[in-house]
Amino acid sequence: MFDRIKSFFRELRIDLDFPRYERQERDEHERHAQRRFSTEQLNLEKGKLLKEIESEAGSKFNASMHEKENNKKQQEEAAREIEYLLSFFLRNYKEELNDLYAEKEVLFSKKKGLYDDLSVIKSSLSAAFDEKNSAYSELKDYKDKIASWYAKSDRTPWLFGNAGKKLPKHSLFGQSFGDLDSYKYHRDSAYEDVQDAKRKIGDLKKEQHELHRAIGQVKEGIGDLFSKINKVKKDRSKMYELKKSGHQKKELQKKLDELRNIISSIAGEIDNIFKSKNEFINQEKHRRGVVEVDAKIRKIEAAKDQFLKSFDYEESKQNRKRRHRDIWLKERGVA
Repeated sequence: MFDRIKSFFRELRIDLDFPRYERQERDEHERHAQRRFSTEQLNLEKGKLLKEIESEAGSKFNASMHEKENNKKQQEEAAREIEYLLSFFLRNYKEELNDLYAEKEVLFSKKKGLYDDLSVIKSSLSAAFDEKNSAYSELKDYKDKIASWYAKSDRTPWLFGNAGKKLPKHSLFGQSFGDLDSYKYHRDSAYEDVQDAKRKIGDLKKEQHELHRAIGQVKEGIGDLFSKINKVKKDRSKMYELKKSGHQKKELQKKLDELRNIISSIAGEIDNIFKSKNEFINQEKHRRGVVEVDAKIRKIEAAKDQFLKSFDYEESKQNRKRRHRDIWLKERGVA
């Protein structure tokens, strides 16, 4: 019984130690693959051959290609200059200005409407402040009357006060609770009027702020619009100057078309040189053995990949487990 328990825990310890051993074995397997399937020498040989081929191809084709590319850049620069001059002849300045003037009228009309609304808001604000001041005045008046009523109730009867006597609910002459209730009602009503006036002033100020913001945006739009109008007029003047100096739309278009044809032709020549260079490089790769070296490298890399995968084969794993168990037992003098 004791031996079985002892054996159980021993096997458990072996199993728990196996992942450590497995990591070590995998690292060693990968190092072995690097040594056994090294392509370093072949890659050096391939790199040397490619460098020689690229150098020869450059000597054979690059000068011609650079000359064509520089010529193409010069023609493109000339074409851009012609396009720039031609652009002044391709526009309908009258139509552009009419559209901008129509937009200007809309913006000025909008600005006027906003200022009209702002004027209404200002008048409403003035009236609201008057309402608030009137309500405050009425509120103060009734607060004073209430304070006076309480002061009067403590006076002697000769001054129509209470002097300790019970006041009537209503009285044509003298003091009564009806007067106090009336004063409090009007005080509360005046307080509500003050609050209503404050709310109205707040709402109007908010509207006023939004109107100022909208007016600012319209003014900004008008400023941008005048800049556009001035730019169109400036471009139109430039077109007149070009005409005076002898430039014509038809001749400029003809020159631009010619330049574009030249650019297209040069681009085709550059493409042909590039293709010839690539064909030369490919031919030299075959002639000098680069293709064969490449094939050897791929074969070795495929074998290396297969060797690395073999580590995870079930049979290999079981063999490592048996070796690990033997080593573990041997190290502890159990085997």
